[in-house]
Amino acid sequence: GRRHAVITRTDAGKLRRVRAAKPAVVSVYLPIPVDLAEHRALDTRARELIKSAASREPRAGGAQVRETDIESVAEAVAAHSDEWLGRTAAFFACAEIGLFETIPLPGHLTEQGMVSDRPYIRPLLIAMQRNPGYRAALVDTQHAWILTITDDQIETVAERTDRGVRSPAFAGWYGLEAYRIQQRIMQLSRQHFRDTISILERSANGEHNPIVLGGHENELSQFVAALPRTIRQSVAGSFSVDLHTATPGRVRELARPVLDRWSEQEEARLVDEVLNEPPNRSVTTELGGCLAASRARAVAQLILPDDHLVPGFACDDCGALSSTAEDCDCPDPAEACHPVPDLLDELASRTLDDGGVVTSVRNPPFTAAARLRFPLATAAAG
Repeated sequence: GRRHAVITRTDAGKLRRVRAAKPAVVSVYLPIPVDLAEHRALDTRARELIKSAASREPRAGGAQVRETDIESVAEAVAAHSDEWLGRTAAFFACAEIGLFETIPLPGHLTEQGMVSDRPYIRPLLIAMQRNPGYRAALVDTQHAWILTITDDQIETVAERTDRGVRSPAFAGWYGLEAYRIQQRIMQLSRQHFRDTISILERSANGEHNPIVLGGHENELSQFVAALPRTIRQSVAGSFSVDLHTATPGRVRELARPVLDRWSEQEEARLVDEVLNEPPNRSVTTELGGCLAASRARAVAQLILPDDHLVPGFACDDCGALSSTAEDCDCPDPAEACHPVPDLLDELASRTLDDGGVVTSVRNPPFTAAARLRFPLATAAAG
């Protein structure tokens, strides 16, 4: 099977479209310790997670996991765990449909095993959401260094170092020699800030990824004051660093806690906004309302708690998702509806299929919530 270095939306989309005729698809999320001494039992732990998940599979016939799939995952763990220190390795296996994917995800996710008729994607979505690609702008009154950072990949977009040094990426950005020497240094630094802002605007490529700023506090505050509103809204925060001693690896290390705080604040703000909006017109904060909205293709944004599973049912005839088999409107729900191990994962996949957004949040006061594209005809009970 293929092994990805960085997870992309395309990878996640391909996994979402994979289906087996029966619950035989194995999904495993395994945090990999930094300490190599703790790796000895990891392959055994992977086997345990799969077997435990298979025993929980709710269909009458039970899960039909092949021993070869269990061993494929365990062997991949044993062979490659030392390449994924401090990450979470995701495995998706089903020999019956020719599926074997290994994806090292950034960050630490809860260990989990799932067996279903398709890959379990919610932890994958969480990893992508909380580890976005971002730009780091290191700025003082004379120098600037702009990087794009995506997981382990770091690329220099542009840099302005000493006078006369030309950037291959943006020739002509160095205009210091064009200014008369007697001009005041503040005038130069203001122009330097404007030039840097211009590069930030030009390097956005239409994306709204966060920006993390680095430098000395007093100079950064001057720079932030000069930022236009559109860029300021993307600033996730800042850290202190000396531009003369900074390295790309150190920048990424200092940016990580800034992004973690920003991510947590953004999630808390989203929960507050949803709870304060009029219910059943623009939002629903009940699982029943989310299920009804999904069926009506009315979910613009689905908001789900981390690490919370809700068993439920999916109808093979009409595609409806429901909490109980009786909630299905088909003529013969007992025949058409099959149990699913996590209704929230099914909701997430359906929302993405319909062009909506899925956001995970920490410890919200609801099982599921949704922002709606249009009001539902009737308010569904949760």
